[in-house]
Amino acid sequence: MTATTLTALKAAQRSLLLKPLDAAVFLAPYGTQAPLGGFTDASGNLQTLPAGFQSVGLIDKKTGVAFSRGITAAPIESYGELQAVRNDITSDITALEFEPQQSATALNLQLTTSATLSAMTPNATNGEVWFAQPSAENITYYSAVVIGKDGNDSAPTYVIKILPKVAVSKFGGEQWAPTGVMSQKLTMVAFKDDVAGYAVAHSFAGPGWQKLVAASGMPYVVSTLHVAPAGAQALTKGTSQTLQLVVTDQLGGVIAPSLLTYTVGTGLTSAVTVNNATGVVTPTATAGSGTISVSFTAPSGWPAATATSVTTGTITVA
Repeated sequence: MTATTLTALKAAQRSLLLKPLDAAVFLAPYGTQAPLGGFTDASGNLQTLPAGFQSVGLIDKKTGVAFSRGITAAPIESYGELQAVRNDITSDITALEFEPQQSATALNLQLTTSATLSAMTPNATNGEVWFAQPSAENITYYSAVVIGKDGNDSAPTYVIKILPKVAVSKFGGEQWAPTGVMSQKLTMVAFKDDVAGYAVAHSFAGPGWQKLVAASGMPYVVSTLHVAPAGAQALTKGTSQTLQLVVTDQLGGVIAPSLLTYTVGTGLTSAVTVNNATGVVTPTATAGSGTISVSFTAPSGWPAATATSVTTGTITVA
C-alpha cells in the first residue's frame, strides 16, 4: 500500500455542496408525463414543462420543501445470534411537504379543500366564489415535479425530483393572524406509477451542474478535451516561473491530473519539466521551443473516451 494522508483520502469536494436557494413545486393531473432526462437543452438551459403542469407559486420559506423517506424493515432473529440474520424492507414511503402561500388560486384551493376545480367558478356578476368542501373524501392523484435552483441564473445548478403519482395525505390546517398569510402546510405521499415504473426519480442539470459532473464521479463519455492556457506561451529559462496546464472536457469539468499523461515534444524536452501529479510546467536553464501532448485515460468503470489527447500551443523557453 502507498503512504498517504487523511486529507488526500478524504477527497473533499466543496463544489459539490448543493443548496437550493429557490424552489418551485409543479403539479399536473395524474398521468401527465414528466420529461425523462429532458429538463434542459444541450446548453443546460431549463425548458418549459409539458402542458398541464402548474406551479403552486410562492412557498413558505421556513417550511421550504421537505422530502421524507420512511422505511419499515422486518428483521429475522435466530436463537443464539446477537444480530439479525436477515432483514427485509417491507415498506418504503416518500413524502413531500410544503406550504403554498398563494392560497386563493384554483390549484391550491383544490389541494387544501379537496374540492374540484369545476366547483370554483366565480359569479359572473360580482366575482364571488362559493363551493362546498366534500363531505366524503375522494383522493385526487397528481403528477409532481419539484425544481430547486442553486447559484444564480447565469450558471444555475438544478436539483429536480419527479414524483409521477402523489396525493395529499395530511393537511396542516389554517391559522388566521395579522402576522402571516392564510396558508396551510401540506404533505403529499408518493406512489409507484405503473407507466413510469417508479415512485420517485432524481435529476441534476443546468450549466452549473455541467462543471460538476467530472467531480461527481458519475461515469460519462469524454468526447472533447481542451487544454488551458491556449495558444503560444513564453517562459523564462532558469527562473521559478511556472505554467499550470488545466485540461477540461466538453462539459467544462476539470480532468484530474492523475488521469492524464504529459509528453514533452521534441525541442522542449530539455527546456521544461512537468509535474505529473499537478500538471505544472517549470522551465529549466536550457532554452527550447515545442509543445506538450496530454493524454487522457478514462477511469476504471467509465465508458471509453472518444477524445483521448490534446496538445498545447507552442511553449517557448528563452
